[in-house]
Amino acid sequence: MFAGHPGTSPASFKGDVSFLQRAALRGDTTLQPPPSGDPSLPFVSAGSTTRRASANNGHIADDPTQTGDEHDDVYRGRNRQRRGSSGKTSRASIHSLGGTRLSPTRESSAGEEDDDDRSSGVIGVGSKKNQDGLEHVFVEDEPERSHSRTSTAASTSGTVAVDLTKPLSIAPAPHAPTTPTATEHTPFLGSTRGSTHVSVPLPEDGQKARAAFWHEIKVLVSYAVPIAGTHFLEYSLLVVTVVSVGHIGTVELAAASIASMTSNVVALSLIQGFCTALDTLCPQAYTSNPRMTSLYALRTFLILMILVIPQVIIFWNAEVLLLALRQDPKVAERASTYLRSLSFGLPGYAGFECIRRWLQAQGMMVAPVVTLIIAAPLNVLLNYLLVWGPESIRLGFIGAPISTAISMNVMFIVSVIYAVLRAPRDAWGGFSKEVFHDLGLNITLGLAGSAAVVSEWWSWEIVGLASSFLGPTALAAQSVLLTSASLFYQIPYALSVAAAVRAGNLLGAQRPDTARITSYATMTLAIGVAGINSVLLVIFRHRWGLLFSSEKEVIEVVASVLGLVAAFQLSDGISGAMAGLLRGAGKAPLGAVLNLISYYVVGLPLGMALTFAGPKMGLKGLWLGLTAALTGTATLTTWVVLRLDWRAESENARIRMGVAKRDEEDDGPDFEQ
Repeated sequence: MFAGHPGTSPASFKGDVSFLQRAALRGDTTLQPPPSGDPSLPFVSAGSTTRRASANNGHIADDPTQTGDEHDDVYRGRNRQRRGSSGKTSRASIHSLGGTRLSPTRESSAGEEDDDDRSSGVIGVGSKKNQDGLEHVFVEDEPERSHSRTSTAASTSGTVAVDLTKPLSIAPAPHAPTTPTATEHTPFLGSTRGSTHVSVPLPEDGQKARAAFWHEIKVLVSYAVPIAGTHFLEYSLLVVTVVSVGHIGTVELAAASIASMTSNVVALSLIQGFCTALDTLCPQAYTSNPRMTSLYALRTFLILMILVIPQVIIFWNAEVLLLALRQDPKVAERASTYLRSLSFGLPGYAGFECIRRWLQAQGMMVAPVVTLIIAAPLNVLLNYLLVWGPESIRLGFIGAPISTAISMNVMFIVSVIYAVLRAPRDAWGGFSKEVFHDLGLNITLGLAGSAAVVSEWWSWEIVGLASSFLGPTALAAQSVLLTSASLFYQIPYALSVAAAVRAGNLLGAQRPDTARITSYATMTLAIGVAGINSVLLVIFRHRWGLLFSSEKEVIEVVASVLGLVAAFQLSDGISGAMAGLLRGAGKAPLGAVLNLISYYVVGLPLGMALTFAGPKMGLKGLWLGLTAALTGTATLTTWVVLRLDWRAESENARIRMGVAKRDEEDDGPDFEQ
């Protein structure tokens, strides 16, 4: 029941409220009673927040959950009772002499009724005599919503702002009020209609935003540099194998190329795709429920071990498939031999990709680099010994895939050793039967990630296959162009992984506004890196082909198409970075749909039409189609990221992890608007 003077009605209480408003506008905190003799208290404006009585030390804290609509009925003075609630109501009693005390909390009965004042954050303000005969004023608040202990409150209308973490005193007002007049109908706490946040724009907010932006730039760069090193070293495994085999003979080089394309389409793209589920799950879990991080990684590894079984079967029967595709019998036979040996490395490759993402989710970006610093030189040494080494150990052509398979397993073993010795224990929940349960989320995100990766990888393989119909010169030029595009994409792809990890960590830690700033920082870095790549390709386009071939015709074709490769660097970099943000936010299915539309509805049909019909532009037509696909992907993904509700995604991450917010210390500014 509304408490005040005995017999006090809402109408008679209006005078007290008006006095408090006028005192606030004057900056008067002398606690002089009004002419009527009623005691009063210093007026405190909390801006768009309502004051809460904390049970500790007599402090009053803000409730950030209140919105403008919830203030309209704050001081109507109606009786307020609760329906079906057993919550507690606390009273902040402000003594007329200036001291602050808390009345004991009371339990509300389950049978009490609720009227239309339930939406307000405060029941009312009243006064009554205590046991000492001293009159005091109290504020009665709502029970369930009090959770913030500290606040820097400010009024959007310019009224007095105070630190509500300290007991109220009779100190002078901090600054003169700016509101010119007040009437009997002026809301006691000021109008907050339309306000949805507790925070109020302050003069230094722009500086905080800029500081947060540059901090995120530094974090992304610190993540992307070692990740790029990982990708370059991993890419070297395939390059070294092709180079070592290419000097044996034409048939062997063709067989290695066909085998590499088959392994990408059948195995590696699917493994990479399923591992993208960990780009969402592991970073979010690490900042909300760390032990779930290892559980997600183990579940994905289990799924991949099942997936590897049909892949190995295909590798061992690849000759039949290649002959069905009308490949040269000698090439098909050698390629099948290559794939059979390479199949022994698939479990190690899958394990390395899982543990790599588990470590990166914890911020251990250097760990995969350390692993590959050991594995990559070992691969070079094994290729030399097994392909070109002494006769006693030389195996020739078959030595190349054996070297790669051994290196893949070494990568996994070294990663496990590194994790055991260096990884924090808080992200390891142990191996238990839980690994075999609740695989649905990993499978769903894995399938979506596979669709995105496979659609992109396969489109490039289709372009390579189409270029084979244009003659040997075009095919050789396509090989140079594809290698160049892949090489220049390593840094944007590293930024994509860094963005996924950072965004996932922030969403898991319930810091959506910082995640939004991370998206802006990612866009900025993507544009900068893509611009540098484009400039380099334009400057060296006439001499770039010399690095790969000495044939004049091939160099000329490469130079003519390299301008398009330079042009789509911006689209390629932005689309990759935005895809990383979508994975970090758990939007991999949407990214897969956008990829499929861009490549298979726009890019490939356009490229085929320009190459084999109409203008018959040759190899340039195929790359125009790829440029259109990448431009479409970049445009759509950027539009999605800019419209993303990061607060909603933060809540989705909390629900996905099944836990509440985890307290976390972060060296970056927790910028919240």
